[in-house]
Amino acid sequence: MPDTPDLLSPDTLKAWRTRWRDELLLNVLPWWRREIFDAEGRVLAGRSNDGMALDGPRSAVLGTRLLWTFASAEARLGERAGPQLDWAWAWVRDRLTDADHGGVFWHVDADGRALDDHKQVYAQAFAIYALCAVRDARPDVGDQALAQALGFFDLLQAHAFDEADGGCWEGFTRDWQPMQDSRLSAKEPAAAKTMNTMLHVLEALTELLRHHRSAAVETRLRDLLGLFVERIWVPEQRCFGLFFSRDWRVLTPQVSWGHDIETAWLLVRAAEVLGEERLLQLTRGLALQTADAVLARGVAPDGSLLCEGDFQGRITDAHRHWWCQAEAVVGFWDAWQIGHDPRHADAAWRAWRYIDEHFIDRQGGDWFKTLDDQGRVQLSTPKAGPWECPYHHVRAGLEMIERLPA
Repeated sequence: MPDTPDLLSPDTLKAWRTRWRDELLLNVLPWWRREIFDAEGRVLAGRSNDGMALDGPRSAVLGTRLLWTFASAEARLGERAGPQLDWAWAWVRDRLTDADHGGVFWHVDADGRALDDHKQVYAQAFAIYALCAVRDARPDVGDQALAQALGFFDLLQAHAFDEADGGCWEGFTRDWQPMQDSRLSAKEPAAAKTMNTMLHVLEALTELLRHHRSAAVETRLRDLLGLFVERIWVPEQRCFGLFFSRDWRVLTPQVSWGHDIETAWLLVRAAEVLGEERLLQLTRGLALQTADAVLARGVAPDGSLLCEGDFQGRITDAHRHWWCQAEAVVGFWDAWQIGHDPRHADAAWRAWRYIDEHFIDRQGGDWFKTLDDQGRVQLSTPKAGPWECPYHHVRAGLEMIERLPA
């Protein structure tokens, strides 16, 4: 494809779609199928950029996102995933899932024995999300996968939602008792509620409602959409807050541009599945506001998406992360589809060009995961790890293949 095409011409859009499809089928998916399982079909802890298999705890984040990736690729690309989907399904079903108390463990060892047995709501959401994708990909086990997803939802219904102030608590002990410290990582401040967990619960319930129209799922999804619009969105800053008290006071001035642009298009998707015109118009308007704000403050001159800033407009982390670039492509293109502002189409294209030039590993396969503020690959960040998963860039590819003309 040319460097400076007539972006919106039919030929360019078709070529871009072909490039995304080739990237998934010839580079990204083959790497993950080949490199993330051991000889017995068990999930590895990760893999370094030089190809070394990593040992250590196997995270629920990696396990559930692998399952979502292989199932979604099979369902949406029409390409049989092979045994890797079966291995990932068995890993989540038999190793990550707590047979006694329900839900998925946070970390297990190579044989599926719990290392960190608490129940992070973030991880339960990804389990639901992945199990819904299994139902799309494999009709033979689809009912079983959906039944497990609904069981996880019932656990969230029983324990995770704050009935007084709305939203979800962050984490619980193995037997679903409240935890004092339920942060996703030590880098985060202590917070009763976080935008990140709320976003992925919303994402999971969007898919669950698509598969199972029930009043309970619909009510929770509608409530979460309302929270994003009324509580999590900070209108004077034109961003989403990240960390909150129980009663929704914003605790830090941090801005995550990757999360903002990801949230924008996922809110629209949730409203589409709910099928309520008022919410659809509301979320589309918010998506345009978000895209404009991210474009103004979070996009570098080279088209890449920066990591974080603050309410004062300062850049506090200029690293480039693979997932932020992937979400930028989808989020800006979604804004283009809503409002037809050429600035948003151009922003999506420039984010893709940055990915193509800097993140795709043409020798080793897949994508590098982090670049520093000068655009240099950070080899200390593994290619696969507890957080370094294929979900964001595979989802971006699937979305763009479906949104661009064939």
